Amino acid sequence: MMITSDDPVSKGAQRFEVFTGAGKRRDWPPEVKASIVAECYVGEGVSAVARRHGLDPSQV
Repeated sequence: MMITSDDPVSKGAQRFEVFTGAGKRRDWPPEVKASIVAECYVGEGVSAVARRHGLDPSQV
């Protein structure tokens, strides 16, 4: 048994999205790219370096 007042379909969509990012691509100078990659070889993991620079590990 379904109560019609609790039917999510009858209420319509009530969803919203929040974008917290800059919304554009970043332009990294070659020196900065090289230093980020070099940090990964110093002993820290790729994930830690990526988080510190606001990147996904797959981007490093």
